[in-house]
Amino acid sequence: MQPPHDTSRRLRASLSIAKRDLLEFIRDRRTLFITLLLPMVTYPIVALASAIGVRTALVDQETRRLPVPIAVVVSGADSQEFASGIEDFRHRPARDQQGGQSAWPAEIDWKIATLETAPHFLDSREVDLWVDLPDGFLAALKQQGTVSLRVHLPAPPLRPRARQQFVALMRSLAEEVRQNRVIEAGLPLSILEPIRLLFPGQSSGGGAVVVPTESLVPQVSGAVLVLLAVLTMTGAFYPAIDAIAGEKERGTIETLLIAPCGANDIVRGKFLAIYAVTLATLAANVISIVLTAVVMLQFLPVHSAAPFGNVLLAAGVTIVAFCGLASLASATCLAVTTASRSVKEAQNTLTPVILLVSALAGVSLMPGMRSDGLLTAVPFAGQVVVARSAIALSQGDSSVQLQTAGELVWPLLMTLLSSGCLSWLLLRGTAVMLTDEEILFRGPDAAGGFMSRPARRRVPSVIQGLIAVGIGLAAMWYSQGISPAALVWAIPFQQASAVLLPLVAMVAWQRVEVRQTFALFWPGRVAWSAFALGSNTKASEWWYGVGCVAGAALVGAALFVGGANALLAVKGTHVSPEMQDLSSQLHLLLKTSPWWLAWGLIAVLPAVCEELLFRGWLQSAFLGKRPSRQRMIVAVVAQAAVFALFHLIPERMPQIFVLGLVLGWLVLTTRSLLPAIACHLAHNSMPLLLFKMID
Repeated sequence: MQPPHDTSRRLRASLSIAKRDLLEFIRDRRTLFITLLLPMVTYPIVALASAIGVRTALVDQETRRLPVPIAVVVSGADSQEFASGIEDFRHRPARDQQGGQSAWPAEIDWKIATLETAPHFLDSREVDLWVDLPDGFLAALKQQGTVSLRVHLPAPPLRPRARQQFVALMRSLAEEVRQNRVIEAGLPLSILEPIRLLFPGQSSGGGAVVVPTESLVPQVSGAVLVLLAVLTMTGAFYPAIDAIAGEKERGTIETLLIAPCGANDIVRGKFLAIYAVTLATLAANVISIVLTAVVMLQFLPVHSAAPFGNVLLAAGVTIVAFCGLASLASATCLAVTTASRSVKEAQNTLTPVILLVSALAGVSLMPGMRSDGLLTAVPFAGQVVVARSAIALSQGDSSVQLQTAGELVWPLLMTLLSSGCLSWLLLRGTAVMLTDEEILFRGPDAAGGFMSRPARRRVPSVIQGLIAVGIGLAAMWYSQGISPAALVWAIPFQQASAVLLPLVAMVAWQRVEVRQTFALFWPGRVAWSAFALGSNTKASEWWYGVGCVAGAALVGAALFVGGANALLAVKGTHVSPEMQDLSSQLHLLLKTSPWWLAWGLIAVLPAVCEELLFRGWLQSAFLGKRPSRQRMIVAVVAQAAVFALFHLIPERMPQIFVLGLVLGWLVLTTRSLLPAIACHLAHNSMPLLLFKMID
């Protein structure tokens, strides 16, 4: 396969492949219906059920606030006078009293009884309350002291709202008594109300509570956007499976590979076809959402339309952001299916990927997620949070962090740049896998039963490399509930469960060359031998290795200082609660533990364990047996991206990504893992060193 150097010819080849795959997809009527037309049918059903549920909840909430009639039995010497006084108080004109008349009982059925007969009414559940008046209750109210009123309830209560509404009534009565005492003392009533809030044009009275629909839009839109992200991802599901895995099963992949075009051209053409279908799916979903939303608003109690310009702004930002998401979804599905050996394997592999995408998109719904930070660069979460901020801004939601439409430009550009870079990286990796015969065709791992170990190989495959990281991420998630609270135990526990155990399990099962996989050589063992001067090659090689390790340590320390300064320049002293909590725990560990223990936990243990997993196992998997220059670039960038994702906190991800790039480059250039460990060790040692210098 000789790739042409003419750019126009390469572009025509990509477009021809895209046209061919699109025609193949359109011919499959069933898949076309499921991908494009099914959302138009399912959205109205789901939305109608949701709208009816929301309307029922609002009406039920309003109904629970309506006054109810209650029955009260009163015992004590002042029973009759107390009941008459309460009835007179209830029928007075409304006053600005605590509780308000809207929270009082609608009617009160008074029953007068003695202390001996009153419990009978309560036990027979004829009344909601039994009020036992102490002797001299009414006289005590006219004095300056506090009098206690005993109120008994049946078990269980006859009407749950009876207690709340009776309490509201008695609090209003207490407010009137308080005002009378102030007047009798010769003081103005204003002494009880130092501040009064006025809202011009707004009613201050009671009545039914109305929940405006516009307050629900930002909350509901988040769930809809997460659903839209998942459905956009599923739009790339079937065409991506057919693009490579289907070609393998039909036996046409060989014909495609001998065509006069390069692997990048093939991948580009198939990506364009998948992207076109994904965009069509996105458009169908957006149209269905808009039409359904217009109908759904008719089922809600009250609604007010946002300004038309704001709606257009929100729609435009959402569509542009999700076009980037569609590109990322298409590239992700194409990369996953290229690594699969059959349609069935591609389906089984893409299913958990879609679950991962839904989890990433759901992160944007967590409290405190903002669109003016690094979250916009996180795949699938960034697009949702930017679109949600635009919708919240169009509705005038006071909880949104952005105040003007201009502030949406940077988050939108950030998420588009992230989508483009990640899509490019995935496509480059796909092109590398397309030229790997072991990945493209059924290799030695295919033979054997369920419990049969795979055949020996020099380095792990890409799938095997990612499996170890996937197990580590899952272990990190599931171990949170049992992880010790103190860092002195939590750090070794997390390193063991998320790094060492998955790595040891994979190495024990996958029979690979351990020294080659983990680059367990002295730095420059091969490279320096060709340039060593004199006869003492061994000594020269040893000193070269020492220089590599020492230089890598200096680079690691400089990376920490540079990353910390960059973070301060961008974020200042305002960091996320997760970052603050981690910093405080590290500070406590450094302050309360011996320096050697803190150094071992913060620097040595993570440096050794994480280098074995990422620069050893994972980078070797991406490099393969005979890495080309292009594959080296993809391997270094891919492992650095996974390394940054492994650290979870978005604020640390850019610095960790740069560190991962440097560490991967060190392993490639020195052919050894030792300089990477030294660099990582020095990087992690800087907090301890700075703390000791300040302390």
